[in-house]
Amino acid sequence: RLGAPVERLAITPEWAWGGSTGAGVRIAIIDSGIDADHPALGGAVDESTAVAFDLAPDGEVVVRRGPHRDACGHGTACASIVHQLAPDARITSLRVLGAQNTAKAQQFVAALSWAIDERFDIINLSLGTRLRDWALTFHELCDRAYFAGSLVVTAANNRTTPSYPSLYASATSVACNTA
Repeated sequence: RLGAPVERLAITPEWAWGGSTGAGVRIAIIDSGIDADHPALGGAVDESTAVAFDLAPDGEVVVRRGPHRDACGHGTACASIVHQLAPDARITSLRVLGAQNTAKAQQFVAALSWAIDERFDIINLSLGTRLRDWALTFHELCDRAYFAGSLVVTAANNRTTPSYPSLYASATSVACNTA
């Protein structure tokens, strides 16, 4: 009714998912790593499947399997949000970002390709690149993920400039801007 106070809606997993908890869902988080023992994660991180994608001096991507720390805290924050919404999902850390929160596109590509090959249900990239040289590669990877049954969730640029892979229909992108 007009003029009645608006009741605030609590955004909870029950509201969003109708009781679903993420049980049986595997989520890869491509970011700065995840501190698996962080109390906000409640044991949801599968350290045995963690992989770091480092860059060698010659520009080649070096794949290092096994537990690792979060280089700057961003990946752990993303994993915490995922865990709040899907507490029973299993989360895997794919570290590409370093201490300065930067990486090269070839690291993103290697991690995304690996996650697709491993058939993760959801692949989260809270990152992207503005370099057009990588646009086709990311487009092909997002399409490959889509047809393999993986949902790619990626950050769109917070500025009104193109960012890859956020522009593709085969990916779900999220941004925070007022433009």
